[in-house]
Amino acid sequence: MTEKRGTISGLPAQPRAADADGDTAADGTWTGTGAVRPPRRRPVRPVGAGAVIWGLTDLGLDAAASTLPAGRKIGGRARSVGRTTGAPHAMAVNDTIVAMTSPATPGTPIGTIADWATEVAHSLPGDRAQFADAVLTAPADGVPVLLVEVDLHNETPQFVAAKFDRYAEYFALTYNDPTHDGHHSSAKKLPTWRRKYPQAGRRSLPPIALVLGGAGPRGLNNLINKLQDLTIGHWAPSDHAPLDFTDRIPILACHLEALQRRGPHAAIWWRFGARQWQSLTDALAHTEYRARVQARLDAEEQAAHEAREKRLEATRCPGCNRRSDEIPRGRASDGTELCSDCQSKAWQAERDKKQQAVRDAHAARWPCYTCKGPLGGQPGSAMERTTEAPAEALECPSCEADRKNSGKLPLILPMPTAREIRRARKEKPDDPWWAMRLIHAERYPGRPRR
Repeated sequence: MTEKRGTISGLPAQPRAADADGDTAADGTWTGTGAVRPPRRRPVRPVGAGAVIWGLTDLGLDAAASTLPAGRKIGGRARSVGRTTGAPHAMAVNDTIVAMTSPATPGTPIGTIADWATEVAHSLPGDRAQFADAVLTAPADGVPVLLVEVDLHNETPQFVAAKFDRYAEYFALTYNDPTHDGHHSSAKKLPTWRRKYPQAGRRSLPPIALVLGGAGPRGLNNLINKLQDLTIGHWAPSDHAPLDFTDRIPILACHLEALQRRGPHAAIWWRFGARQWQSLTDALAHTEYRARVQARLDAEEQAAHEAREKRLEATRCPGCNRRSDEIPRGRASDGTELCSDCQSKAWQAERDKKQQAVRDAHAARWPCYTCKGPLGGQPGSAMERTTEAPAEALECPSCEADRKNSGKLPLILPMPTAREIRRARKEKPDDPWWAMRLIHAERYPGRPRR
């Protein structure tokens, strides 16, 4: 139930000269104490090169299916087996799984062999499919689902980036589910990929990890940078919602050599959009990015709050010292003029001042001839005069209105007698209307009196 697939061809990752004082980090940075990086060894054909690669036939796959737990995905027959690049790629996928699950790898293993499936097909319209090199489902270890793509630097960045176009096409597929049985959404169309990966987070697409090899750290980092730019439309959130990754593909990348040497829990994972290497847990949670963006948003909100407070402080009314947000209605101040409330109060104070001056002027004259009240009218009444009465006025506005409404003639004072005139020449008359009687006598000599 097995068959010969080919032989191991090509060379493994190039060994570097051992040096007790330093090493090369996953990001390509030399960490040794010396100023010069030790020279690389020349590539040599490794022991075992040319060994035969065996794989399961269709019957072998059937037998494996009957042995593994029910529902366990075992994948299909490897693509490009026996070709020049097929065997190294298959071995790299195997090395990736071993590095994640082997107790010999530094750190705690993630999942077991039974948690992995290889060559997992994701069907697309037009009888097409996007195959994942491997898929890990280990919810107990904090990795509900992780799609893995292995690249040995033998494909162009554009070729690798095109895989994410097909993944995005697959994630966009939907199916009708009128019953919504077992699904939290109430939408009529549900994402097809959730049938395959129901354990994935509700607000996240399945993450994809790129495991890269076949080149040095600098070359792999350059490849990561190119892929990050080419796939930005798939992983980057929108500018107006920088923390919303609902329809974004989480993309991670690591160096295969670093994964083998330091283990899956080390800070060897580069999450597209981040600015530093992180552990697998932090990379999946996008911890660094979220903290950085949240800090920026908080700083922007604080700056906006301070600017808003500064603008509001500049609107304090010179009269009442209230800001524009403290005035419930009416026109607020601009910091130089009074608000509408203070302006109304100022106008009212000015009117009161003028009205009081009119009252004082009337008090210095004579009372109403008819009612003996203030000549200007009762203070605060609707008919009170707002300006000083004419010199010849004898009655308050209320008495004048009553006289007019009753059809009576205007009030004319009695004419002074000759005796009163002679006495007035000698001494001041005690009649408060004496001057007015003289005016009336001159103005209305033939008019009938009261």
